[in-house]
Amino acid sequence: MSLVAIKNGISKLVSSKDASDAELERVERLIDSNQIPYGSTDTSSSENKEEEGVDSITAFFNTFDPRVMSDIIIGLSDGLTVPFALTAGLSSLGDSKLVITGGMAELVSGAISMGLGGYLAAKSESEYYFSQVKKEKLEFFKKPEAINQDAAEIMFELGASEQTIISFLKDLDAKPKNLIDFVIRYGKGLEEPAAGRELTSALTIGASYFLGGFVPLLPYFFTKEVGTGLIISVVAMLVVLMLFGYFKCSISMGEGCPNHKKFAAGFEMVVVGSIAAGAAWGLVFLIE
Repeated sequence: MSLVAIKNGISKLVSSKDASDAELERVERLIDSNQIPYGSTDTSSSENKEEEGVDSITAFFNTFDPRVMSDIIIGLSDGLTVPFALTAGLSSLGDSKLVITGGMAELVSGAISMGLGGYLAAKSESEYYFSQVKKEKLEFFKKPEAINQDAAEIMFELGASEQTIISFLKDLDAKPKNLIDFVIRYGKGLEEPAAGRELTSALTIGASYFLGGFVPLLPYFFTKEVGTGLIISVVAMLVVLMLFGYFKCSISMGEGCPNHKKFAAGFEMVVVGSIAAGAAWGLVFLIE
């Protein structure tokens, strides 16, 4: 079997289905007006099935969209370290009001900044996806053998036989939408973003950052002495960082994550948070 033979088969397959000029013009008009000639390219997302042995907490998080979980982890990762370092640094000034004011200001500005970053990233991803879909649709009507060739090469790399490839292309001959979906998803590695993905990403990252950063700030609301608030904040954050790293590994790797890796991930978060907080506290103390 060779690509040459496959190309010959494809040439025979598409030789009789060149698009007419009228059809091409119709498609171009639809694309220019942001309409889709063959409907949307929705791709069904497979739901993660709960495996035996996965604890209930991990199973609960597995019910979320993986992209939403990724946004939560991004927001919490920064929220549990940056505000913690800031409040620890400000505590060396000995003024609880200053710690609370500075901490809240950082939380609000940080959450907005992180949310905007998530929004712009999701928007860019969505724009890139639909630009690729539009490009492939135009390519199909201008040169149908090209997209057939792309699909054949994808299957060839996956180890499909020549007969299987030709049969596959024949089956999709009357379903160009599915063929385009196949090339977009498996050739370019792209999946259609969910509707409202930009807003969801912005709110998820921003809220996760704020909630994560509010944990180290909370003790200062209930203590008069800054030193006491700092101790409670440090202890609480050590526990939270350990748990966050532990469950982050559980969620990311699922059942395949052994316990020693979970604890290692938790310890890593503790070390990173401690270094950041210690550096901030020491720097402010030295300047003061």
